[in-house]
Amino acid sequence: MKFIKLEILNLASLDREEGETIHFTSGALGESNIFSIVGPTGSGKSTILDAICLALYNRAPRYPRKKGDRNQNIEIYGTPEEGERNRLAPTDSRNILTRGRKEGYSKLTFRANNGLVYRAEWYVRFQRVKYENVRTALYLLGSKEGRPTEEEADWNTLPVLIGLDYDQFLRTVLIAQGSFANFLTAKENERYELLEKLIGCEEQYALIAAGIKQQRDLAQQAYQAVTADFAAFEKDLIGSEEELQLLADRIKQLEEGDRKAKAELSAVTEALAWYVADDQQRRNIARYEEAFFGARQRLDAIKGDVERLRLHDATLPAVDLYKAMRTAERNRARMGTELERITKQRTEKEQLLEAENRRLADLTQMAAGAGKEVEQMKPHIDRARIIKGELAAASLSVKEKQEAQTVAEKAIQKADQQVADNAAAIVKAQRKQKKAEESLTVLRKEVEARSGQLAAAVETATAAYEKERGKADGMDALALQEAKSTAEHRQHNLKEAIRIRRATTTNQQKLDKGAETIATLSDRNKAIEASIAQLTIEKLSEELETLRKTHTLMTSDHWEAHRAGLEEGAACPLCGSTHHPYHDQQVFASVVNEFTQLIEDKQRTLETQRTEKEKLNREKGLNEGRLKTLNDNARLLTDEQGRLEKEWGELPTQGTTGWSEDVEELLSMQETVAEAVVKASKALADYNTLVKEIDRLRQAKDLATEAQGKYQQQADQQVKKAENLCAEAQASLLTERGKTDNLVKQQEEKRQALQQATAAWEKAVAEVREKEAAIKAEIGEMDPNALEQRLTKAKAEADEAVVKQGEVIGKIREAITGLVGRMETMAKEMDNEQKQHDHARQQLADWITAYNEDSSHPTLLSLDDIARLYAATDPWEEIRERLQRLTEDLTKTETTLQNERRTNIEHQQKRPDRDKEVLLARKAELEGLSSTELTDAKARMQRHETAKQRMGALFEKRQEAEQRKVEWEQIADAIGSEGRTLRKIAQCYTLRFLIEHANVEIRKFNSRYELMQVKNSLGIRVIDHDRADDVRDTTSLSGGETFIVSLGLALGLSALSSRNLSFENLFIDEGFGTLDPDTLSTVIDALAMLQSSQGKKVGVISHTDTMSERITTQIRIVKNGNTGSSHIEIYPQ
Repeated sequence: MKFIKLEILNLASLDREEGETIHFTSGALGESNIFSIVGPTGSGKSTILDAICLALYNRAPRYPRKKGDRNQNIEIYGTPEEGERNRLAPTDSRNILTRGRKEGYSKLTFRANNGLVYRAEWYVRFQRVKYENVRTALYLLGSKEGRPTEEEADWNTLPVLIGLDYDQFLRTVLIAQGSFANFLTAKENERYELLEKLIGCEEQYALIAAGIKQQRDLAQQAYQAVTADFAAFEKDLIGSEEELQLLADRIKQLEEGDRKAKAELSAVTEALAWYVADDQQRRNIARYEEAFFGARQRLDAIKGDVERLRLHDATLPAVDLYKAMRTAERNRARMGTELERITKQRTEKEQLLEAENRRLADLTQMAAGAGKEVEQMKPHIDRARIIKGELAAASLSVKEKQEAQTVAEKAIQKADQQVADNAAAIVKAQRKQKKAEESLTVLRKEVEARSGQLAAAVETATAAYEKERGKADGMDALALQEAKSTAEHRQHNLKEAIRIRRATTTNQQKLDKGAETIATLSDRNKAIEASIAQLTIEKLSEELETLRKTHTLMTSDHWEAHRAGLEEGAACPLCGSTHHPYHDQQVFASVVNEFTQLIEDKQRTLETQRTEKEKLNREKGLNEGRLKTLNDNARLLTDEQGRLEKEWGELPTQGTTGWSEDVEELLSMQETVAEAVVKASKALADYNTLVKEIDRLRQAKDLATEAQGKYQQQADQQVKKAENLCAEAQASLLTERGKTDNLVKQQEEKRQALQQATAAWEKAVAEVREKEAAIKAEIGEMDPNALEQRLTKAKAEADEAVVKQGEVIGKIREAITGLVGRMETMAKEMDNEQKQHDHARQQLADWITAYNEDSSHPTLLSLDDIARLYAATDPWEEIRERLQRLTEDLTKTETTLQNERRTNIEHQQKRPDRDKEVLLARKAELEGLSSTELTDAKARMQRHETAKQRMGALFEKRQEAEQRKVEWEQIADAIGSEGRTLRKIAQCYTLRFLIEHANVEIRKFNSRYELMQVKNSLGIRVIDHDRADDVRDTTSLSGGETFIVSLGLALGLSALSSRNLSFENLFIDEGFGTLDPDTLSTVIDALAMLQSSQGKKVGVISHTDTMSERITTQIRIVKNGNTGSSHIEIYPQ
């Protein structure tokens, strides 16, 4: 947050007619890091701080009362005087209005932390005999298309925009009289709340507290859930050991009876299984006979394929011999082709060998020539190398001579340039002197002319200001403001009247409509209750339960077996009746079906009635909800009507007498009232425009006077500067003329040195050329080392070529030898293949002869037959697999049939003693025996065991849940009901950081004192280093000591606040008078450094002379004689 401008009108002693304006970001205040507010006692210094607070909070340090505070009027015993009746409470902020003035205001323009510029306004007005309520406003300032704009905002949002409430603002930004040590003496609750606000963590601790409470609630819910589960299982436990033993004995008894019945039933079932197995075996024998005959028919169907397969298998040796003969023929043909290819390669290699031998002879001759050339050139190369060394020394001499010549050339060039520069400098100095003298003459004329113009401008501005000021004489600003306020109040009252009457009519309509709806819904609910009363759900449920039990008895296995044993004419063993109408299963089934249909009909009727009841109850519930809402709305509307009638009765009577309650008539009055507001506003705006114009002309006059003074000062400086330039130009001219003779002499000496260096270089060059000609005569243009290397390299390369060529010839000879070997091997392999072919052919002929001589073979074979069998593509393996599969099927079916016949013969030997019908009857009787009691007893025992097991498993879980619940309850209790304990503990750490910041600031003032935090608390104590590090309570500090410590805390608090909130202004009111001169000087230096260290501009209020002398930028409060009024001046202007 940064203050930009403060505007004050008629507050306390600051009662200048046109008001006061302080610009914090421009002029002298904008350029300084620290300024002081000075003036005599009672002149109005603290009023500036009060004005800032009033604009932002509608409260001030000297007027702390806000709306809703208890009135602090003085208690008067007896009848109060007339003036005391309308007197405000001493702490009411409206007391700041200058006595005798009708209105006043404070307007603060500032840039908020969101980067936007706002103007906060506070207005007070005295109407005849009493004060009006304070009016506040907030505007968002901006620009659109280059023109300033104002957008009204909510003044109540200022604490959010600033980031601090009123009390925190006084401790952080504006440290007023009497509150300098507030943080030092604040209670713990105030300290931790202020620290939370500064670091911006209120919501975090609220969230932490809410999270802890949520965890506590979850832990409690989890414990309750586990406890409920534990209690649910506990109901299934058997109470005593005696009861548990009785149940176990009964189960054992029932199990023994059940075991005997099951054993007999198993024997009967086993006997009945014989008859079932006998029937199954007879069916199996018939099926296996059919499968056997089918397998034999499928095997006969493939006889042709079988005969061909047998011939194929019988001739396999002959086919293999024929295959070997054909393979040998193919291999011999392949080898013949390969032999022709190798023979061709041998011929080519022999031809290549002859060519390479010829190339070897040529390379050998070349190597001998290269060696001879090396021997011939060796003496010439040695002589050239000696001359080359002499040439290198001569070349080095040339280089040295050339460098000396270059140095001499540069020296003569530099001397020539210096002579030329000296001549040019003399000319330039002459011109500069002439120009400076001419400029001085022109400047003196311009200054004389401009001074006259500025004097005329001052006179003109003064005349214009006096003229416009005269226009304002006789105009009553208070009357114009009062007329505007009266019109606005009348317009406001009219709008309120329209709103009240319109809302009253609307609410009455809603009440009438709601009453109709309530009556309709009430009648509908009565009809629903009557419909529900007619339903027979309970009766149908009882009937359905009876029918289901009867159906269960009718269809049980026991009764089915009992009916099966009844015979017409024979007495029933249960009831003794000899007539059994339902002993026949078909007759009984029809009766059961009819009974089942009856149950289903009853069930559908019951479900229909339940659905209808649910539907009616749901509708009734919705109606009751609507009725409750309508009744609540009716009560609210009735209350609203009463409130509106009260507001109508409380409308101010001024200007509203005789107003109609009809909305249309009130609306027709709006135009007239609005015109009156516009007219009054225009009159006031015209007056304000005139006042602004007067203020502008006054500022123009002041600016003209200021410009005249500034220009005169600037003109004097410019003339003095021009005179200095003339003197400098003349001195420069004399200096350059004194250099000329010496520079010419140096130039001649350097020219002679150049001639000598050139002659020496030319002699050295001639010697180098003689050496180069001698080397050329020996070896030509080449370097001796390079020539020797080239000849040696040529000889080495020739010798290497001879060696490589010999290697190439050796490889060719090896290749020819390899090819000869392969040809010999290939010939031998071809002979072997021919022998194998002839041997296989002879064996095949012998095999065919032997086969044809065997009389068991029905047909004779020839070589062509074997060739055809070799080329045949029949699927022999598929035929073989099919034959094998069909043969196995025939064998398997025959074996299965024989086994089943043997099994049946053995089965007949185990035929039961009783017939099948007798066994079925006994089985039905045994299956009809009830095991319900055993099942119930086992279920009861199982529930007991399950409950015991589950309770054991839940015991540890319940302990864990209880432990977690206790822990979270302890944590929740530890942080307090609203988390305040947690917040205080957290702010203990914040206080530690604050004290560290404060101690840094205190050390800048005085190294004697150091703050310390009372361990694990928000308490503060002071270490006095001059008293052997005595730890002192803050109440023991003197006034000056309290000021130093409190100032350090305030500055530390401001530094800490900058982490999340930016405040570029700090105001300090009083307290410096308690400091000695040295400490005061140190404090001022430290405050001035706050601009660079914390980015703060500091404003100080004090009476001390040292403060006024050290802080030259000042807001001076100047008293207007003995009138009790003052005005503001900014120094320096």
